[in-house]
Amino acid sequence: MNRQPAGRALDDYGVANLSPLALRPNHKHDEYSLDRTMNGIVQDESRYDETSDATPTLRSPQVDLKDPIQVHLLTETALLDSQGFEILSQEEVDELKKQAELLSQRVESTRSNLAIQCKYRDAAASMARLGQGGGADDYQSQESERERIECERKCDELASELLELEKRLLIPHRKIVEHTAAILQLTHKASKKKASQQNGQSLSGIPGSPESLYTYSHGRNSLDQMGDETYFDDSSGYQLDGMERARKNAIEIPLKSPIREQNQIRVELDRLREENTQLRSQTDGLLQKLQGLNMSLRETIVRFNPEVNDGYDEPPEISSIPDAKLEDLLKSQTEYLESGLVAVQAEQEYFAGGNQIGERIETINLQLRDLLMMSDPHYTPTTIPPESDVNGQMAYLEKSIRSVDSQLARANSSSSGANSETGPVLTGLWESIQRGFSEAKKRKDDHRRARTEKGLPEDDDDASDDEGFDTAEPYSLEAFADRVQWMHAQSLTLRDQKYVLKRQIKQQRELNNKSDAEKDEELARKQEDLEQSQEMLSRAEQSATDVQRMLSDAMKELEDARTAASDTVDAAEASVQKRENRIIELEEALAAAQDSLASAEKDLSAARSGTSGTEEKIADMTAQMTAVAQAKKAADERIKELETELAQVTAQVTTLTKERKTADGTTKELEKKLLDMTAQVAAVTQEKKTAHEASKKLEKELAENSTQVAAIAKEKKKADENTKKLEKKVADITAQVAALTQQTKTADETTKELKKELAAKTKQFRVKDDEVDQLNMTIAELKTEVTIARAELDGAYGSRAERAAEVAAIKQSSESLKLQNQVDRLKKELSATVEELEGVTRETIGSEKEKADVEAKLDEALAARTSLETELQKARDKMAKLQEELDGERLKIRTDGARPGAGASMLSERFRATMREERKKFQEDLREERTRCRKLEEELSRLKRSQGPGKSPLSPR
Repeated sequence: MNRQPAGRALDDYGVANLSPLALRPNHKHDEYSLDRTMNGIVQDESRYDETSDATPTLRSPQVDLKDPIQVHLLTETALLDSQGFEILSQEEVDELKKQAELLSQRVESTRSNLAIQCKYRDAAASMARLGQGGGADDYQSQESERERIECERKCDELASELLELEKRLLIPHRKIVEHTAAILQLTHKASKKKASQQNGQSLSGIPGSPESLYTYSHGRNSLDQMGDETYFDDSSGYQLDGMERARKNAIEIPLKSPIREQNQIRVELDRLREENTQLRSQTDGLLQKLQGLNMSLRETIVRFNPEVNDGYDEPPEISSIPDAKLEDLLKSQTEYLESGLVAVQAEQEYFAGGNQIGERIETINLQLRDLLMMSDPHYTPTTIPPESDVNGQMAYLEKSIRSVDSQLARANSSSSGANSETGPVLTGLWESIQRGFSEAKKRKDDHRRARTEKGLPEDDDDASDDEGFDTAEPYSLEAFADRVQWMHAQSLTLRDQKYVLKRQIKQQRELNNKSDAEKDEELARKQEDLEQSQEMLSRAEQSATDVQRMLSDAMKELEDARTAASDTVDAAEASVQKRENRIIELEEALAAAQDSLASAEKDLSAARSGTSGTEEKIADMTAQMTAVAQAKKAADERIKELETELAQVTAQVTTLTKERKTADGTTKELEKKLLDMTAQVAAVTQEKKTAHEASKKLEKELAENSTQVAAIAKEKKKADENTKKLEKKVADITAQVAALTQQTKTADETTKELKKELAAKTKQFRVKDDEVDQLNMTIAELKTEVTIARAELDGAYGSRAERAAEVAAIKQSSESLKLQNQVDRLKKELSATVEELEGVTRETIGSEKEKADVEAKLDEALAARTSLETELQKARDKMAKLQEELDGERLKIRTDGARPGAGASMLSERFRATMREERKKFQEDLREERTRCRKLEEELSRLKRSQGPGKSPLSPR
């Protein structure tokens, strides 16, 4: 009765406040802390009384158990508060415990579903954000938004259901706790009564009968005997809640039935055995399937190279180790599968290297065959093995070398007189060797030139030792001997390389644990290359955009200069035309005045020659003459003014001519800039093509890796189908794994769609490149037309007809402006296409990062779950140990024969000891079953994760 729940006042022994579980749905550490508090185990050493050596007493640091007055007040208050609680029968208590267990399972299941839905919601929110920021179409954005809203609705429903279940779970907990408090209250009364009888004191004249459980004593020494106050052994005690109940009279404690409890335990054990048998059969089926896959893998490895791999180890037999643990069996099968996959990869690499060696050996064999055919007319060549048969190539080479050695031996052993006969033969052999080296060098040069034209780097395999030989070197016996020795050394080197390759393959098979790391590094390196290619492509696009902008600025400046020159010329022409018209009018007026003057002079001469006229007529004629003279004077002054204005106009025309020459120089400079920018555009286009080819190469490699991953995933999918029954028994972990698998499939499908879109965008990009090339050709044609128009402008300044031709040429330049506008529009479309491609790439990288984050979170959650289960198991073991020590200390019975009811106490003690042993055995069996299930869950999770991030085409393993 000295247990003090955490979070209560020192003088408060009423009902305790039970924190609702719904406030901490995601903190399993708090739940386990609550479970330890409800079971009466608080890991605080300061709360134990060190005065007792046998059993520590849980207490508050402020409580002094040595003070009898304080202890008595606390005890009496606790007894008074627990008087109104109801005592239940054993059947009712068992029913409440079953109800609480079912509700707890439902709470855990609902909480797991809520966690999964929360992950779905976060993923949907991420997809919605990617759709909004990545430039996706409206339909995909709306679909992502609908999925996010649906996930949020499901999360809200599950949260409400979880809160309701936790509220329902509090009801059986509260009833069990009240029942426990009532039982302890009654047993405390009986203990006080027994203590009073042992001291020989009769309270209220009632005899000290051990069967009377209804008496109540207010003696101050009621805590001296604490023998039976913890007889109710319940390892799952709960704190009291805050609800008040009506006070009721204590009822008689019902008798416990050991047979009924034993039967229930047996039924539960039988059910667990059946489940264990079913799980074992399912696991055996999975092991058989894995063994079949391993056998198929071994046959595949042997078919690669039957001579070398004929002794490859058989997969571990299941029947050969019947007593082995399930974990060891699964581990051995999976390790064999991993080693087989590594061996397959090594065989593929070996065949790739063998092909290169086969090519070089075949070249040498061809040279030796030509040499032998030239040197020995009776030599009959055999068929050269194919490139793939490296052993056959080596055997043919050795045979040819032996033939050459034999011929050299015969040549050396011949007489000196035969040197004149062998000389032509050796010369022919030398020419054949030189011809063979020349052909080999030519093939390598062609191969190297083809790679250079494709923009690929130089291949290291193209460089060999035979490049140092001079193919034009004349024949000499020393040179011939050196050449033959080099060929022999080359054959020995190739043989050593063959042995080295075999040894490397053997070492590669032994390095099982390093294969995954190498694959991860390869994928990471390819991912970095892809990112670098994307960066190069983006830089090239940026450079192209800058060059196009500079080109458009230059064209704009050229058009502005041409417009200004045209306006200036038009204004000058209008001014000159106006002045010419004025001059013509003045000339016509001057001619009319001169005609009038001539007619007047004629009239005057006629008047003088005739009879004398009247003076009035003379006066009129004189006046007319004076007027004509004044008009002539005025006309002369006007002519002078017009000549002055004509001189000014001529000066202006000269100035305009100088300005036009300056504008022509500016036009030439702009045309030079235009040529430079065109060259820059061509360079940027070439860089773009190079980056595009590198990107295609990386995509091809990723596609090959994806094919291999798909094959492995297909095999593992078959194994997953056989583990569906196991997944039903581990519902929580399987649900999370299935959800993550679905997310992985969704991400893979999204990646495939993005690849398709990338291919379409690439195709469009090529079309745009063709259009840009066509526009570049159009620009070149327009440059030619501009040059012709400029020549016409140089020769057109002067007459009115030439100026009209200049105006027509200027009108033709408007067509070039239209074409330039079309070029700008196409460039904008090209920039938009590149931006869409970059958006698709960003979305792909973002989805891969989110996928990796989700898988990392899953690993962290599994690790946290394992650690928490370990801590919980330790706490339970410690709780059981403390409970046993406490029961053993409190159930000690005195051997005094005068003690009443000693026989019944002995039977009760034996019964409790038996029940403790049975309960302990049941808990150990249950713990073992849970351990097995947890191991199966971890193995299943490992198998699921083995096809996780590294199997995605764009994800770094």
